[in-house]
Amino acid sequence: MRTTTFSPRRRAGLVAATAIAIVTVGSGAAFGVSAANAATDTATSTSTAAPAAGSTTTGSTSTGSTSTGSTSTPTGTTSTGSASTGSTPAASTPLAFTEPSTKADPLALSATVGTPFSHTFHTTGGDGTVAYAIQDAPSSAWTVNVETGVLSTTPTTPGTYDFEVVALSGGTQVTEYVRVTVAPSPVSFTEPSTKAKPLALTATAGATFTHTFQVVGGSGSTAYAIQDAPSSKFTVNVSTGVLTSTETTAGTYDFEVVALRGTATATEYVRLTVRPAAPVGVSTIVGDGNPDHGAYAIDPAGVIESFSATGKDLGRVTSIPAKQGGTLRVTGLAVDRFGNLTSLGTVGHQPIGTVTSSIASDQIVPVPADDYVRVTFPHASQHRLTVAQDGVSTSFVVTVQPIATTAVATSATGTGATLAYTGADERGPIAWGAGLLAAGATLLGFRLRRRRL
Repeated sequence: MRTTTFSPRRRAGLVAATAIAIVTVGSGAAFGVSAANAATDTATSTSTAAPAAGSTTTGSTSTGSTSTGSTSTPTGTTSTGSASTGSTPAASTPLAFTEPSTKADPLALSATVGTPFSHTFHTTGGDGTVAYAIQDAPSSAWTVNVETGVLSTTPTTPGTYDFEVVALSGGTQVTEYVRVTVAPSPVSFTEPSTKAKPLALTATAGATFTHTFQVVGGSGSTAYAIQDAPSSKFTVNVSTGVLTSTETTAGTYDFEVVALRGTATATEYVRLTVRPAAPVGVSTIVGDGNPDHGAYAIDPAGVIESFSATGKDLGRVTSIPAKQGGTLRVTGLAVDRFGNLTSLGTVGHQPIGTVTSSIASDQIVPVPADDYVRVTFPHASQHRLTVAQDGVSTSFVVTVQPIATTAVATSATGTGATLAYTGADERGPIAWGAGLLAAGATLLGFRLRRRRL
């Protein structure tokens, strides 16, 4: 801050140079100049009285009387009055900014591109009203209110800007050196998200999905990229910010989209839920519940594949063998054309399909607690079973052989007969949890996963 005292003529030139408005105050004092100073700067005027009858008036002397100051004498009498002198104004406090600064150590302020910025300058002291102005302004967008001292602007370009704010009161001007650092506007996505609350999007398996990401703030061109992409089926256009997904596997996918503009970056947390497509049939598993035995998988088209207990593919068959009086366990789930389940149950359980048979005497008993339907075959013949769910169904053939034509294996220890083809022990307990779920439902999951790879 610097302080300078100027003469009236010098002061008038300064007011014009700094573009400080002149405002009339009270009894004719200039804005920034006190009434007392105005009186001091005004030359003493001499008034001329109207002449009396028969007298001649010259200048300020009346014929027959002489008037000096405010004292007059009658005609023919000369009187010298005492000159009237105005009172001396009290000494003023030096004008100063409340935030001291020097050219080497300017007042440091900060702003952000695109965000309205203001700062109010205050002063103490002076001879009266204070007027403010800006010098060496970065642009016409930077202004200082002449009366309030408020600096205001909305920066458009990042950088560091040096200028001065001046205050004038009476014949004194003081300078505030200012340095404003304008930071780039932070880059942010127009759809805010956090890791704990990601942006939720929804797609359908097999259908091309797109979503355009946009950012605000910052300056310069913008580049987009995807981070932690679930697969190559997820891409983001580097220039347009368009996310494209052709994912066929239903599920929930978490990843990030990053935007880079200038030196600033922003992250969008995304959770894309891929829903199954429309169901096309029921994927079905059939087994006898023995974990040591194999199982059969029937695809939505009704094609039957045989699998060993370890999941080895044994090839296709035209029907599933069973024995008269024997039992099979059937579980079926509706799927779309990509093998995604279209019906989701509670945790640990899936809604089982409805099973019907072409043979009315077949005994069909749903066991929902264990996610399967038990089918018993009293009569030997070909039985066409149909499993339905979600408005679609799949059918397959079970060939039931009569007991009389089935070779019976016996042993010296009398371990008992076994069912032809299936090998199920008729007398032993059927542990579904260790049986069909292990050799059947697990196989279904294995098979569906394999189809998605």
